[in-house]
Amino acid sequence: MQFLFSALRARNIEYKDPVEEEWEKFQKEIKEETTTSAEIIAGEQEEATAERQIDEIDEQIRNWSRVLDLELKKEETKKKIQDIEMLNEQDDNESDNETEIDEFLDWRAKKSFA
Repeated sequence: MQFLFSALRARNIEYKDPVEEEWEKFQKEIKEETTTSAEIIAGEQEEATAERQIDEIDEQIRNWSRVLDLELKKEETKKKIQDIEMLNEQDDNESDNETEIDEFLDWRAKKSFA
């Protein structure tokens, strides 16, 4: 063994223990796999986040659609109420006119129409 060390030093070649080389190779591969695993996990987390955000956006769109539908119903109801109020006013005017006409047609009344 001593002879091997001397021969390697003479050639300026550093002696490496095969077990040590194998250990370094193993650590390097573990580090690479850990990095790859972290990248995969990060990608999956980004994908999950994107899917969750899409679901939230879809829910917001559905809620806004409901709000718009309710606004339209509100406007329709408001218009119907206005139409009913106008009809009631017309009916009131007609009944007032009928009352005035009835007064003129009541020939038994002892009023003078001058």
